[in-house]
Amino acid sequence: MPVLLDTSVRLAHGPRVRLRHPHVRDRTGVAALLTRIGLGADDLDLQRALRFDPRVRAVLCATIWTVTGETVVGLGAISYGAEHADLLLVDEALAPGLREILLNTLALAGARRRAA
Repeated sequence: MPVLLDTSVRLAHGPRVRLRHPHVRDRTGVAALLTRIGLGADDLDLQRALRFDPRVRAVLCATIWTVTGETVVGLGAISYGAEHADLLLVDEALAPGLREILLNTLALAGARRRAA
């Protein structure tokens, strides 16, 4: 069962956020997200975060539009059968309230797959 593909939500006190599956071309955006939230990752870590088997794991990328274009503000993942996300990266400064939305959406994706 697919996870919410290419949908958007308006944050309570922020911009509209697009939720979609990540693409390999998001590598630069995820690296910038990690820098903004004070984390670092090497190229292999970025590759692992962006490559996944959709039969085993749900991964969501959250983006907003800024003056410079589409900006990655969140990345989350959950393995089907798990109750909690195993990856959650969020820039709350650019997307306040996104953490809760990503957590809820990932939990829903995991629950749907468990029920199927």
